[in-house]
Amino acid sequence: MLIRGLSYQNGVFFIGSKHISCGYHHKGRLKTWIKPINASGMLAMLKQVIFSMPVWFKTLITVILGVVFIPKIYPIFGWSGLPIYTLFYVMFGTHFIFPKKLRQYHGAEHKVFSDRGVKKRGRLYAIRKAAITNRNCSTNFVVIYFLSVILGTSILLVLQFSILDALAIASYGAVVMVPIVQTFIKVKGFGWLKATVLSISYWLQTNVTTTEPGRMHLLAAIESYRTLALTEFPEQLIIKKKEVKKMAIVDVTIIPIGTETSSVSSHVAEIHRVLKSYEGKVKYQLTPMSTIIEGELSVLFEVIQAIHEVPFQHGVKRVATNIRIDDRRDKQTTMEGKLEAVRQQVDEEKDNVVADKHIQ
Repeated sequence: MLIRGLSYQNGVFFIGSKHISCGYHHKGRLKTWIKPINASGMLAMLKQVIFSMPVWFKTLITVILGVVFIPKIYPIFGWSGLPIYTLFYVMFGTHFIFPKKLRQYHGAEHKVFSDRGVKKRGRLYAIRKAAITNRNCSTNFVVIYFLSVILGTSILLVLQFSILDALAIASYGAVVMVPIVQTFIKVKGFGWLKATVLSISYWLQTNVTTTEPGRMHLLAAIESYRTLALTEFPEQLIIKKKEVKKMAIVDVTIIPIGTETSSVSSHVAEIHRVLKSYEGKVKYQLTPMSTIIEGELSVLFEVIQAIHEVPFQHGVKRVATNIRIDDRRDKQTTMEGKLEAVRQQVDEEKDNVVADKHIQ
């Protein structure tokens, strides 16, 4: 199922296989609509985009268009205006001068795409934490176009073309290269090309074309997506029953053998740097004699193997690792829960002692 997003100054569009949906703000109020993909629907989308543009943005585009076309009709001192391929620079280059509100809606659109859960207002906090980059963003086209212009111009200059001819041929040819390169980066064996395009695109998305969205921007994106989903893929709005995770607790002691010093603090510190890379998947706690790790059993075994390898990676030839696993299946246990159970027992014993003294 292919879904495309398009952000503009007041909201977010999502385009499905048969419909266009829109979530936008008008006079401070959030509104939505959905229309079929036809001339009427496309016209409604275009109208909203154009009328929402800031005055300075529309003025800039108007001036550029005027400088391109007017001198071609009425030459100014023999000058025929900017070349036609300037329009391609405008079309692709506007990504670099997005107004702030547009960048915020663009960021919200990306976060809704990146989030893997059900899109709804109740998950606003989770969606806010999703990635602001999108591997299918139109910024990829911008990167491909301008890289093609630079590369094409450079090659033609080496072949002794004049700078103006080289730039013109490369600028027109780059338009053809965009869909070609976009196709090739999906082909196995062209991973280097994909990595190049996406690395530049992600940097631009993070630093230029998007800005961290606020609540209103996220709500517009969520409601636009839901409006489309209700019509084309309602199953994505159904909250599936979560599978209960079977959690276990592991007590691990890793002992490097044959080291020149009796201290192991450097190895323990390195082990905890490895554990830090698993944050979100496991919980861990350092004790004076061992490390306690809590998580799903399959993940725990992966973590144990990773930290067992740490001393070997630092030149140790022999390592002894002691492992104790507390895997309880009748109820879910946690490190905090086990400690709390002991605290309650201790508190009850204290209360009983105090009660006995009063009775005496």
